[in-house]
This record gives sequence, C-alpha cells and structure tokens, in this order.
Amino acid sequence: MAEIPFSDFGIKWFEDIVDQITEWFVEELVTGLHEASISLFDTPLPEGEGIDLIFSPPRGSDGLWQSIYESTVAGETTFFALLILFLCVQGHHFIRIFNYGSAYEARKARRSSWVGAFLIITWYWLGVLALYFVQGLTVGLLPDIGKVGGVVADILPQAAGTPGLTLVMASLGGLAMVALKALFIIRELLLYVYLYGMPFGIAIAYGNLPVLSNIARRLIAQFIPLAALPLPAAILFRGYELLFAGDHQLELGGQFAQYLVVISLPIITLYVTWKTFKFAAPMASRAISGTGRGAVLAGTVATAGYLAGPTAAAAGARWGPTAAAGSALASRQSQSNSSEGQAQAAGPGDDGDGSGGGGSGGIPEYRRSENDPGYY
Repeated sequence: MAEIPFSDFGIKWFEDIVDQITEWFVEELVTGLHEASISLFDTPLPEGEGIDLIFSPPRGSDGLWQSIYESTVAGETTFFALLILFLCVQGHHFIRIFNYGSAYEARKARRSSWVGAFLIITWYWLGVLALYFVQGLTVGLLPDIGKVGGVVADILPQAAGTPGLTLVMASLGGLAMVALKALFIIRELLLYVYLYGMPFGIAIAYGNLPVLSNIARRLIAQFIPLAALPLPAAILFRGYELLFAGDHQLELGGQFAQYLVVISLPIITLYVTWKTFKFAAPMASRAISGTGRGAVLAGTVATAGYLAGPTAAAAGARWGPTAAAGSALASRQSQSNSSEGQAQAAGPGDDGDGSGGGGSGGIPEYRRSENDPGYY
C-alpha cells in the first residue's frame, strides 16, 4: 500500500475548511436575498389603519405604543417637558434682576416657548404622522423585493474564480447582509427612544439655553434621517429591479462579474444605509466604527510587537497601523544595516570569537579593554 504524505492531509483539511466557511457565508447571503421582504425596511407604527392609526389611542394589545401614548399625551413626559420649558423661560427673566443676560434673549425665549409648548403637546401625533408618511413612501418605492432578491440570488455562480477569491467575496456579501439587518434593528430601537424622549429635547431646544439648546436642536434634527433610513435602500432595489428583473435584463459575462453583482446588492445597500445612519445617529455610528477599528488596531499592535518589538507596537497603538508598519520596516532595516557593518568590521580572517587579525590584535576598536581576555 502506497504511503500518503502527511502534507497532503494538511492541504486537504485546509481546503475543506475554506469550502465550509465559504458555504456558510453563501448560505447567509442567499437566504437573506430569498427571504428579503418589506418587513426588513418596516417603520414601527401602532396598530390601526388610516387616520385612526394617527389620531386614535393605540389598542390595548399594542402595549409599547400604549405606554408611549399615555406618557407623551398629557402624561408624565409632557408634564416634565412643559415644566423644563417654563423654568428655562423664567430663568431668563430671573437673571435680568441681577443685570445678567439681555432683554432681547428674554423676549426671544418667551416667544419661542409658545412654539415649544405646542410641539411638546402635539408631539405624539406629529411623530406618528412622520413615520406613517415614511412607511407610505417606502411601500411605494420598494418593488417586489422578494422577486428582486430571488432573481439576484439565482445569478450567483458556484465560484468567482479561485477558492480564496470566492471566500473573500462570499464573506463580504454575507457580512453585509447581517450588518444590514442589524442596522434596521438599531433604527427601530432608536425610533422608540425618540418618540418617548423627544418632548424633553424640544423643551431644552426652545428654552434658549446657551449651549444645551444647540445640542438639543442637533439631536432633534437627527430624527428626520433616522425615520427616512429605508428610502435610499428602496430606490436602490428599484434600480436592481430595472436591471435584472425587468423585461430587458442586463447581460453579464463571466463568473466573477456574476458573483460581483450578487454581493453588490447587500454591500451597496449597507453603504447608503450606513451613510444615512451616520447623519441620524453619529454617536452610535462612531461607537460601532470604533469597535471595528479597535479590533483592527489590536491585531496590528500584536503583530508589530511580535515582528519588530515594543517600539513598533507603541507606535501602532498611538498612531495607527500605518505608523506601526513604518516603524517595523525601519527596525528591520536598522537591524540589517547593523549586521552588515559588524561583518565588514570583523574582516575576512575573523572567525567570530574576536581573536582575528587587526591593528589591535583582532579586537575591534569600539570594544572596551576592561576585563577583556583578548588583551591579556
């Protein structure tokens, strides 16, 4: 029986691992495209239809919306928001007694407080109306998303070329699909937070406080892109329907082009959604981006420390991956130059023990003479 080299087993195991990981990412990508529906881009709304959905109290079975309604419509949130607005306005008049502030700012706060009070009282209906409007636009713009996803998924070939290239492209598509779902879950959570806490932001924004009002206005403005988050993705799916699900489909040549088209749908959708999300929730987007950059930075610091020592690791931790790579390269170059210089100083007759020929009995000039057996 012929013996099989052990290296062949290692190669076969590695190929099986690559194929299995690729299969997992492809399954996530294809399943996400086939199961894509309008529910992925849904905007949270209370139960009901038409005008009753906006101006009627939520049904008892809709517990979350019932809590938001009771709190923001003549509830504790409305009461505390009006109290904050009242204190802000009276604070401007109070400091005028001690000749601080200005009469113009006091009059401006008094006039804007009426607008703020109106928005606080009517916020629930305004918020639900805005979400209802976005949901209507999303339904109108989105094509048959299941059909588009199925057609695009059917284009997917067996491979994009080499196994390594297929693994990279499949992982990009699968991870983009997972991240897209995660973004819309975070959006839904933030919308509930905005609906509940917006009266406090309105009170501070219209209270005309020097710094806090500017911060509150920015937070209030971010509700608009957060609510409109599905619209860019809906327009993108409409374009893919025209290209690949219409009467005149775009012809693709080659497996690489087909694979690229399939993974481009979740990747581009994730990109346009992420750009809109950054406008809506910059703090949350920075936290998510910082987590990814932290993982990359940790890997870079560990690699630089292993290859070039603590100096390169410190440079990477402080200045990023580019500085770590430069420091590692400089360290390697200096080590190479040092070894070449030592070899030239030793000369051709030196056997490496410091006893070779030379002007000082084979002892290099830079060596100290104390306690050196070569001098005795």
